[in-house]
Amino acid sequence: MTDDSDPLICMCAHVRESEILAAAGRGCRDLAAVREETSANTGCGDCAEDVEELLAYAAP
Repeated sequence: MTDDSDPLICMCAHVRESEILAAAGRGCRDLAAVREETSANTGCGDCAEDVEELLAYAAP
């Protein structure tokens, strides 16, 4: 089952958009911080651009 309202951003670590946005809300401001907080972008690395776009979107 997929949840189109909360897309999977990192296939390797199974991290969804909501988890990345929540990490940004907790103060993660760059890819390295999100990586440490959520494990996103710790596998193949293909999601780096998507994670960075979400961080830019969530930036105050």
